[in-house]
Order: sequence, then structure tokens, then C-alpha cells
Amino acid sequence: MTARALLAGLLLLSAASASAAPYRVFMVIHRTGAEADQGFRDYLLSAGLEVEFTVRNIEGDANRLPAVVQEIRARRPDLIYAQSTLVTEGLVGRVGEVDPARHITDIPVVFAMVSDPIASGLVTRLEGSGRNLTGAVHVASLPVQLKAMQSFMPLQRLGVAYNPSEPSQRNMFDKLKQLTAQAGIELVAVHPLGKDGKPDAARLPAMMQALAARRPDLVYLPPVNFFAPHSQLLMDEAIRLGLPTFCAIEVQLEAGGMMGLVAPFYNVGGLAGFKATQVLREHRSPAELPVETLSRFSFEVNMPAAHALGLYPPMHILRYARIRER
Repeated sequence: MTARALLAGLLLLSAASASAAPYRVFMVIHRTGAEADQGFRDYLLSAGLEVEFTVRNIEGDANRLPAVVQEIRARRPDLIYAQSTLVTEGLVGRVGEVDPARHITDIPVVFAMVSDPIASGLVTRLEGSGRNLTGAVHVASLPVQLKAMQSFMPLQRLGVAYNPSEPSQRNMFDKLKQLTAQAGIELVAVHPLGKDGKPDAARLPAMMQALAARRPDLVYLPPVNFFAPHSQLLMDEAIRLGLPTFCAIEVQLEAGGMMGLVAPFYNVGGLAGFKATQVLREHRSPAELPVETLSRFSFEVNMPAAHALGLYPPMHILRYARIRER
């Protein structure tokens, strides 16, 4: 064998080895326990991709993200998975506020568990972000949610508990205020912020009591990062105070919320996995991939909560709703 042929053979072998190397995916999660993360992993593996995962959990603390960004820069993964709005914003920055010294600008990022990427300032359009970012939205639009609430009961006064320290939550509240005003519905709002302007878990019972004092027909609980680990407390308080709740995410229903229009987190993660597969295997640019929601959401009624509150679903809802018996 000539030296030229030997060199050609070695080059082919090297190329084959390189193509067989696993994709390196760096997962940054807000907190553990979200089924979206498993749905993301499972989709990539079911698609036949060999993947090496690195996982970092910030445990809800945005102050940990700068160190994570530095580690990502050092490792140079093929793709980054971001679990929440807070995580995604910390990794890539808001449109118009991107700082290459603090944010990732040259590695594809796929997010999940972001309720409103436009209001959060992550993208300006859903058809394609124009930046190193795409992902899966896990919440139905506010007009659709409000219509679902009204299908269950007439609304004169709607309560909402939210966290105004989160920019996305302030945008949500402004939109909800407009929608309820147009529908002739009075909107009453509460929040768990202390004097320092930060949410305080110790204030949650008093927050719910203040809401009950306003006697709303229904309480809307949006997807608030701060609320998620306290879902059981919030739902227990709602039942104790006789407050019917409409939930935007699955974990709230699992904790005892009365009803909601939700998408299974596992499926949301799968949709994010589909987009990651397009980036990794098909070499698609995340800037050109649409940011999407699942095509179908599930209207769910938690019957134990409905029984406890003495509120039963109308017959037309029972024809299509998913009934939770426990």
C-alpha cells in the first residue's frame, strides 16, 4: 500500500470516527422534576441520536447563570437546552440587550417551559427568531384561556395571583387586564411581594386570603416560576378558602387546582427535542425555525376539587374534558 493510499485510508477512518461521535447537549434547568426535561431527552434518543448530556441545575437562582455561561463557553457543546424563561434570558439575553460578554450568541439554544417568548423579550416573532434561539411554548394564549374559563362559568369578577417582579408576568397582567376590560369582567389581583420587592413564600397564605376577601368568581393562576414549588400550598389554601381555580400548567392541577387548559410537560419537552433534532441532524439554523406550541391542549377538571367546592362541570364540558379523579 502506498503512503498516499494509507493516508487516504486514515483520513476516511478519522472522518467516520468523527461522524460517530455523540452530540454534546448542555441542559440548563431551572429546577428538577419537570417532565419536559425527560421528554426532551427521550425524543432525541428515540430519533436515533447518540447524545452526551451535561446537566446543570440553577435551583431557581439566576445568580448561578454567569458561571454556567462560562462553563458552556469552555465546553463548546453542540446545542444548549434551556428549561425556563429565567434560564433562557440568562443564557441568551433579551432582544436589544444582548451582551456578547455575558450571553451565548454562537451556540444553538432550544428552550422549553417559556410561556410567552415575545412578552419576555426573547424573540420578536414566532415565525423565526433571527437569532441562535428557538423552542417550545407550554401555555395556551390568554384569549383562549379566558374563553375556556367562561365556558365553565359566567365571570363577573376574576381574581389573579401573579409575580410582578418577573417581566413576563407584568406583560401577562397587562394583557389580561385588557382582555377582561373588553369582556366586562372586573379583574382583582394579588401578589406575594414583600417590602423589598421580592416574592416571599411566607406571604402566600395571606395573599390567598386577600384574594378570597375580594370574592372572585374564579381565580386564575398563571405559570409563575416562583409559584411552581409552592403549588400544593396554593391549592390547599384555595380549597380551604372556597376559591375555584383555573390553572395554566399541569403541576397546579396535580396539586389540586380545580380546572385548567394545559399541555403535558413531557410532550412540550418532546417538541423541543424535535427542534433540537432539526438543528443537530439536519443542520437547520435555530434562527429560521419557528417557535411553536403544541397543536392541542387539554381541558382538565379535577373532580375532587370540584366536589370540595360544590362546583360541577357543565354537561357540554364533560363531552371533551379530561376528568381527574385524584
